[in-house]
Amino acid sequence: MSTMSLMEIIRDIHAMDEELRHYEARYGLRSQYFYELYKAGQLCDEDPVETRDYTDWAACYEIKQHREELYDTLIRSVLQKLESQRAVSLAELKLTLKPMKIPTGV
Repeated sequence: MSTMSLMEIIRDIHAMDEELRHYEARYGLRSQYFYELYKAGQLCDEDPVETRDYTDWAACYEIKQHREELYDTLIRSVLQKLESQRAVSLAELKLTLKPMKIPTGV
């Protein structure tokens, strides 16, 4: 297990967004719909370049989904602790966010 800060999670999400936009522009298909076809085994795998793209595209999509789940978990945890406060300073909120342990490899 390793740890990631909120900012590292956000950077990963943005990096994956950039990669996903590349594939979406190349193939004219949003990542959500590509991933549904990929998981269902409905994509042709005769062209090795496309097959590699599919694998990389799916990996980027999975990483982004995982990082968004981590982000949601971290933020919800912090916000629950702040429920009793009337107003929240985003600058102070950023300082209270601690890195969290995540499984390596994703």
